[in-house]
Formats: sequence, structure tokens, C-alpha cells
Amino acid sequence: MGFRNTTIAIKKAGDGGTLKLRKDDVFGIDSFATLVLLYMAAKTYDYPKDENQNPSIPARYYDQGWKTIAEGLGLLYASVNKNTTDSEEAALIKKRKATAKNRISRAWTFLAKKNLLIQLKPPSLGENAGYVLLLGDDEENAEVIENAKEIIQ
Repeated sequence: MGFRNTTIAIKKAGDGGTLKLRKDDVFGIDSFATLVLLYMAAKTYDYPKDENQNPSIPARYYDQGWKTIAEGLGLLYASVNKNTTDSEEAALIKKRKATAKNRISRAWTFLAKKNLLIQLKPPSLGENAGYVLLLGDDEENAEVIENAKEIIQ
């Protein structure tokens, strides 16, 4: 799952797909957005799909939510300090969740502006948003989006 997607996402980043203009008027890579893109690419079915992949799950479609990314990247770990109380640890986790959610949401916005993903399904009560990764050319991306729409609707 996601090997070809990840390889293509790395190439997209290497080709400047995740560059941003810094305050000093120098381009730099948005390393966190790149990491989020690579995580999503690794967790989605490659395109084109092979016969071993679940036909009811679209290729390059991510709907596991921000929390799965945060957990997968280790953003929610609590303090390892033995002297931390349970209430201090709970407060730290709450703060880290808010920070992780904000960072991942900003990364998604950035990746959408860079035409590397599109939100196909908005979040609703009890359901995460659904994103299609735009890792191909315009024609391939249109096929991936159309296929995802057919499967999820």
C-alpha cells in the first residue's frame, strides 16, 4: 500500500512541490507539509490499483483524519518525566492535540494550494474529511478524482 504513491510524492517534493517563500525572500521546503504528504501517500492505495486492493476504497484517497497522522508521527506523546502528575500529563496531551490538529490542518491547506491534494468530502459529524492526493498529471488526477467520487458516493 502506498509505495508508488510515496515514491511519486518524494519526487514532487524534490521538484519543488512543497517549497514556500520564507520571510527572508528565500524559498525553503515546508518540511512538515512534506512529511504529512508522505504519510498520507504511504497510507493510501497506489494508482493504478492492483487486484489485491479493496475495490471499495479509492486509490490515493485519505480519510483517516488528523489524529491518525498525529499519532503516526508521534506528535501526541506525553511527557516522559516521572514526576509529572496525571493532571499535568492530561493538560500536556490536550495542548499537543490542539497543536497537532492546527499544524496538520495548515499542512493540508498548504498542500491544497500547491495542488497536491483536494478535499473531496468535507468532515461531518462522526466522519473525517476525505482527501484525494494529486500526484499525477492533470489527466491522471482527473481519473483518480472521478474514480474516488464513484466509489465514495
